[in-house]
Amino acid sequence: AEAGAATGPARAERAIGGEPPADVARYEGTSGPVKAIVSSLTALVNTAFRAQYDAVDPADRAARAAAPDLSPAALEAGLVEDFRNDYLFTGAITPALYDDDCVFTDPTLTFTGLDTFRRNLAALEPVLDTLIGHVSVELRSSEVVEAERCVWCSWRMRGEVRLPWRPVIELQGRTRYTYDPARKGRIVRYDEFWESSAAEQLLSLLRPGKQEGG
Repeated sequence: AEAGAATGPARAERAIGGEPPADVARYEGTSGPVKAIVSSLTALVNTAFRAQYDAVDPADRAARAAAPDLSPAALEAGLVEDFRNDYLFTGAITPALYDDDCVFTDPTLTFTGLDTFRRNLAALEPVLDTLIGHVSVELRSSEVVEAERCVWCSWRMRGEVRLPWRPVIELQGRTRYTYDPARKGRIVRYDEFWESSAAEQLLSLLRPGKQEGG
């Protein structure tokens, strides 16, 4: 995907600890049919665009086991760097920040394991590179909440879809990265919350989008 300029955290807008507002989109509130559509599309992509994927080798696992623990500040700095790399579109996370058994959840999908994330990404990459362009990811705020053992990030993402009617993906949300000091300070839960519903996001792909500068 074509990367746009990302920004660092804007401290004027603070991410707030605790549970997000009740009206944000989360996995538990998404309808069964929407989850089924996304799950089916994910399975289809994994089948149609299955890429050669090598699981983490034992030497890498040993290196991860020997690595020093992450401090909350180091974890936040690593996440800020991932946002600079437009990870919400590219999937280019820093594996060292995540536990092997991390649970990844957004309003449409949930799965367990860093290897599963990598396998899904390997299959999705050719689709993203072909269909998504002019992407931008803005990190609006980041905050460590040590009492909750998590980092909150607030963000906005936008990308144009290369289809004849030129729909646009435009989404605002927050992500809670829960870390565990007993797991080297790495992220054990990734929970993404959206300000619009998953159904609304799916429907937006059927509508012509407003192009920037248009």
